[in-house]
Amino acid sequence: MTRWDTAPKVWKHLLMRKYEIHLPLTYGDGKPIEQEKMRRVRRELVGIFGSFLVPYGRAWKYEGARYTEIVKIEIITTGDKVPKKRLKVFKEHLRESLQRSDILIMTHRIQLN
Repeated sequence: MTRWDTAPKVWKHLLMRKYEIHLPLTYGDGKPIEQEKMRRVRRELVGIFGSFLVPYGRAWKYEGARYTEIVKIEIITTGDKVPKKRLKVFKEHLRESLQRSDILIMTHRIQLN
């Protein structure tokens, strides 16, 4: 049992989770993903999370090969606002919609002391 497990219930609502969704801006063949499709993804994110932040996008080269440009979307939620099953369904939807073999979604637990 940790110190956090014995904390008063009022503190436990301070548990937060940060999601990082790394979205490609191009299809696998290098063609850009249509802006309307990206706007739809943004609307869906607001519907699921209520808000989100886009801190940066990036592209890079390694040994002469150009890699996919990415936009990183960050979302911070309290508690279990987004159940894992719902996030898994959303990820699958993104994979199909953006025609990618996978979409990187990272999650981090945030604890306020």
